[in-house]
Amino acid sequence: MNALQIDATADLEVNVPRGDDGTLQDGVTTVLDRSGAVARAEVVDVNGVRPTLNDLRVDASVRVSVRLDETVEDERAAVRDAVADGFGVQTVTAVETDRSA
Repeated sequence: MNALQIDATADLEVNVPRGDDGTLQDGVTTVLDRSGAVARAEVVDVNGVRPTLNDLRVDASVRVSVRLDETVEDERAAVRDAVADGFGVQTVTAVETDRSA
């Protein structure tokens, strides 16, 4: 399988564990970095935070680099699916790749 790295922006809803060291942005980045498909993640903006029993549900806009199979036909859908597959990621919306912008 040949890999392609795609840069994209997306809006996410992510569960960030409570009690971790660092900032809220660090927590979002840590959740995204756990995905095998995400090569790099950066929080652009935090749009909302809702506390739950064990974690914080965070709405954030992020910039990510995602490794994909180069045979993908719909890069935005592939980025959305790859990021959404990560543990702690609830939803992924408004995906724009550098090539689709």
